[in-house]
Amino acid sequence: MAALQKIRSNTWIIAIMGVGLFLFLITMVLDQNTISAITNSNRNVGEVYGEDLHQEEFFQMVNEASEAQKLRTGGTLTDEQSEQVREQVWNEYVTFRLIEHECKKLGITITDAEVQEALREGSAQSFQNLPMFMNQQGRFDYTALQNFFKQYKEMKGKQVDPSITEQFETINRLWAYTEQQLRRELLLTKYQTLLVASLTANPVSAQQEFNDRTQTANAEVAAFPFAAISDKEAPVSDTDVKAVYDEYKELFRLDSEVRNLRYIDVPVQASAADKKALSDEMNVIYDKLQSGNDPAAVINASKSSVRYSGAPLPTSVYPADIQAQLDSMSVGSIKKPYLNLQDNTMNIVKLISKAQQPDSILYRALPVQAADANAVAARTDSILKALNAGARYADIAKKVGVPADSMWITAQQFESTDLTLDNAKFIEALYASAKGAYTTVELGGTKLILQVLDRKSFRDKVVAAVVKVPVNFSKVTYDAAVSKFNRFLAANRTLPEFLKNAAKEGYQVQEQAGFATQNQRIGGGNYGTPGIAGTKDAVRWVFDTASEGDISPLYEVGEANNHLLVVAVEKVIKKGYQPLDSKMVKEFCTAMAKSVKKGEAAAKKFAGVKTLDDAVKKGAVKDQLTNIGFGSYAVVPAVGFPEPLLAAAVAAGKVGQVSAPIIGRNGAYLVRVTARNQGTEKFDAKQETAMLQRRYMQHLNSLLGQLYEKAEVVDHRYKF
Repeated sequence: MAALQKIRSNTWIIAIMGVGLFLFLITMVLDQNTISAITNSNRNVGEVYGEDLHQEEFFQMVNEASEAQKLRTGGTLTDEQSEQVREQVWNEYVTFRLIEHECKKLGITITDAEVQEALREGSAQSFQNLPMFMNQQGRFDYTALQNFFKQYKEMKGKQVDPSITEQFETINRLWAYTEQQLRRELLLTKYQTLLVASLTANPVSAQQEFNDRTQTANAEVAAFPFAAISDKEAPVSDTDVKAVYDEYKELFRLDSEVRNLRYIDVPVQASAADKKALSDEMNVIYDKLQSGNDPAAVINASKSSVRYSGAPLPTSVYPADIQAQLDSMSVGSIKKPYLNLQDNTMNIVKLISKAQQPDSILYRALPVQAADANAVAARTDSILKALNAGARYADIAKKVGVPADSMWITAQQFESTDLTLDNAKFIEALYASAKGAYTTVELGGTKLILQVLDRKSFRDKVVAAVVKVPVNFSKVTYDAAVSKFNRFLAANRTLPEFLKNAAKEGYQVQEQAGFATQNQRIGGGNYGTPGIAGTKDAVRWVFDTASEGDISPLYEVGEANNHLLVVAVEKVIKKGYQPLDSKMVKEFCTAMAKSVKKGEAAAKKFAGVKTLDDAVKKGAVKDQLTNIGFGSYAVVPAVGFPEPLLAAAVAAGKVGQVSAPIIGRNGAYLVRVTARNQGTEKFDAKQETAMLQRRYMQHLNSLLGQLYEKAEVVDHRYKF
């Protein structure tokens, strides 16, 4: 464990590996997921085809994916990023199990030879998990991987620094994870290829596809907008609504039990007194930075979310508002405290220096270790004298017991405002070293002898002191918000009271219908919204404790416990089909029934009409449509909604002929095609067939949806 912590705090050590430097390597130490898995290893996260996914297995996959993500992005993951990784791991697991099930039935497997071919080709997406093996062209370097395994094998049985051993073991574990991901990727690709081969486009369909895409028409249209037809003219009965429900019932199918929720989410905000106190603190910090105090000491003692490292960085790594300030500032200038509403922070910016620095550095490094500091210094001087006198670097590296390879470090691997002071010191040493010369840098009690061999891709970088402090509420403000909310809950313990009296107290009751276990967060899953962070306890209450009409306790949620949440369960809907009396279902069916009835009313208006002018006399609106194709949308401005049937009628109609009445979803129409337009593109059967096959492949998602239904997927992630 000590070795792991040493890597975590001294990522510069990785320089000695000879494979590739990647700062921010964070090894797979125990986190909350792992601890939870150990204490609850008999619980299941979910099921696919009746096969359990145990909690321990799921958390191991999440931890491995998290480590790979950290390598790709540098530094640690935010709570939001960690949630995204969890979601990605689950989706990938389910998708793979669905495809694997089909492949087993078809006898499709991945051989070792196919894996070796993928390694040599180096283009698989899975290789992005191992940036230290990527070459300058961004492709996986199979030779570098082979060299790593050679060095890993040679290291076995030798006396090597424990931190180096742990680094090699960490990369070996990451490789094992990547190899597993690679095999999955290859299996998915093979199955997809099989589907592509089975979806063959013939020349006739390719020609028709080309015609539909390149031929358009112009037309006159007379429209009766349904909005202009009153509900009295088209009355809808319960029988009509039920008929629509029966017709579209499959749309309301539920693969799992869901809840209709009502909830109050109260963001706790800083009071005027809180803002005044922060402003006073920021003015003190501003005075210190303006007076020339050590920026590292000033910023690291503040509550700034942006650390100070002193390393030159591109302005692009800073938050957007800070970047905008730096791009317009001169060296030595300082920006007074200002409020940024976008992220609710107060900020100070001081531009300390500007310089052109490389984005890629080729170097090599020797670590020097000994019994004590004096011995380290003496040994370092001895090695430097030998190197400067012409000794071969490879010979000395062999004696020290470390690889002698040089390596490239790229800006992508280290440029971040989260640089530790030791990491920044290491980078600054690489920037400052004369090309070809040997220099030393002391990091965490160990000395490194560095030699920079080459530098590439110079660009402007800055050293900036940035203070970014969230405008947070005080404990007094928070306690007052909690007290007020609790008083409201104490006085309104039934759902009708909760809904009736919330607005009187200044609270907004929000609705979330069809809340399922896979939503994960209260407020999430609707139209891609992420939801409220930290609501796992509330979700568990919804599914494991609550009954219809229950109101939850008050939950302190949000990324920084800055939200107060109360949830009420309005309705529990069992697996099967949502009932007609469900609000969303009833609204949909009623709207569709009204559309049908208004279509019938509009059809009566067209009775006896033979020309568009006759339709206008009966109240229709006349308009022009241009360049309408079979696959395009046709929108009459007076109606305002696209009508697929109208587009099809225009695309297929004969010039000069008035169509039969077209009853759409939002209007009724008569159409007379006035002209046909032929595009200039020439038909290419091979190209058109390939395009058509790609269109067929877009139906893969619907195929996965059908497999998902058959697999009877169970999602219990909300419990963990």
